[in-house]
Amino acid sequence: MTNGDGTIINTSSTKTIDVLSPYYLGSHDVPSLSITHVLLRSDNYEEWSRSVKQSLKSRRKYGFVDGSIKQPTDEFLLDQWVVVNCTLVQWLMRSIDSSIKHSISYFEEARLLWDDLAERFSSVDGAKIHGLKARLHDCIQTKGMSVTDYFGQLKTLWDDIAAHEPVFACTCGNCTCEITKNALARQDSERLHKFLMGLDLSIYANIRSHILALDPLPPLNRASQMVLQEERLRTGATVAPAAPTEVMAYALRPPPVPATTVVSDWKVS
Repeated sequence: MTNGDGTIINTSSTKTIDVLSPYYLGSHDVPSLSITHVLLRSDNYEEWSRSVKQSLKSRRKYGFVDGSIKQPTDEFLLDQWVVVNCTLVQWLMRSIDSSIKHSISYFEEARLLWDDLAERFSSVDGAKIHGLKARLHDCIQTKGMSVTDYFGQLKTLWDDIAAHEPVFACTCGNCTCEITKNALARQDSERLHKFLMGLDLSIYANIRSHILALDPLPPLNRASQMVLQEERLRTGATVAPAAPTEVMAYALRPPPVPATTVVSDWKVS
């Protein structure tokens, strides 16, 4: 029988943890596990926290760091709660760059460590937001930059800004005007125009004009795919097809030496 807390009570009265429970730790969930490739430094908290949050959510463990999973009173679950917290603390510490790890306080509870890192490294001051928007304004596709790299730079800046200025959402629960849906649509439209304005017009002027002529305008992701397709077509057109191996081998083979006829004047008597 499965309890609401995620445990399974067997007929033998022994308790085990359901594999779908946040308290469950598999054989691969060892303390030495690296849960993200992004290491926390003094200047990348937003990027790091997003990556860690996604990793923990995929493992049903984010509730331990955001405080939604409280310390249980059941003795069996309490023991597992301690085990999970110790494991999470190790995961978080392994995702911190060595340059600042020595300055991190010691915690046995993941939520306390998470909150401490947010308090120390999460900056929401106006100067930082202004700096992000200034970088976004200046972000363009320079000569030789691929569309993927250009879009990636924009996406990083958009995500960092959104972390400080999230889209307006209904909080009353009775809204019927779809404010969040409309706000997301407006955000996508603004990002689309920024993406198109920053393109290298010496290459993508025609495709940009084509996209702007569409009614309605396509979503940002669709427009970026159209530009990527144009980039692939141009790249393919500038690369000459390679000669077949057999033809090249034949072309490099030296010409045959013409046979010569040797006439001998030796006669048998």
